[in-house]
Amino acid sequence: MRILITGGAGFLGNALSTALLKQSRKNKILIFDSYTHGFPKKFPKRLEAPIIGKIQNYYDIYRTLDRFMPEIIIHLAAHNTRPEAIGQLRKCAEVNYLGTANLLEGCLMLKERPKKLIFASSESVVEPVRNFGISKRAAEDLIVTTLLGIPGAGISPKILRFPEIYGHSVPYTSNCLVNFLVDNMLVGSDIALYGTDRLRDYVHISDAVRACELAIQDEGPSLQVDIGSGKRITIKTLANKIKKLTGYTGKLKFLDNELVPVRNSVVNPKLAKLTLGFECSADFDTELETLVTKRKKELL
Repeated sequence: MRILITGGAGFLGNALSTALLKQSRKNKILIFDSYTHGFPKKFPKRLEAPIIGKIQNYYDIYRTLDRFMPEIIIHLAAHNTRPEAIGQLRKCAEVNYLGTANLLEGCLMLKERPKKLIFASSESVVEPVRNFGISKRAAEDLIVTTLLGIPGAGISPKILRFPEIYGHSVPYTSNCLVNFLVDNMLVGSDIALYGTDRLRDYVHISDAVRACELAIQDEGPSLQVDIGSGKRITIKTLANKIKKLTGYTGKLKFLDNELVPVRNSVVNPKLAKLTLGFECSADFDTELETLVTKRKKELL
């Protein structure tokens, strides 16, 4: 199977490409990435020669599509910020929306179109409060209206809405609050958190990879599903849990400010179980301890 992964050198992409290559020797995986965070020390074995390009440049992505002729596309390329973050308006729009538009237009220009497009979206699209969620929601809408609205498009969209993805990967570029707290508490940085009574759902990177694998295998109709555990934890509880695990002695402030719109973010996992047979299997407390142990060795 010929699989193109946009953003494949990132936090989730690296873990996913490695898993797909292990899954079958018949899989041919091509990574398209801007390598903003630098090149990895080594690439997964049997990986096609990676393509350096920017998703917001139409000709970069079209040349890649025309050369590789993928059967499956997993669209991970994104400009990630905290859902409540202010700023970087153009970057979010260019990468998250324009980049998706470029990918879709490129696919429609091919003689042999991909059978499936899997889009890694965000739970923040449900009630977007800042530009990240807005740009991801716009990209979702564009995918649906294009692939389902154009007769004979022939590309099945699978939209996976992830909450924050935590865990360890190479490269270590997660924006997840869990990873942020682990690193900053290990090095003793002072931390201020807002909206700490808000409820959050977190998905481990191994579960995120498995959700993508199941979407590749799924032969059902197009879908939009939440990927997560549905389990709730407040930001304050999470911070105190990590504080205990890391032995943190710095200053930790819990603040509230109506100008920082932190909202509840808990997914409903029922549809993913019904359509994909997906359920989170990683134990949060166990994986959190593992993450702290690994980052302690790398940072200290």
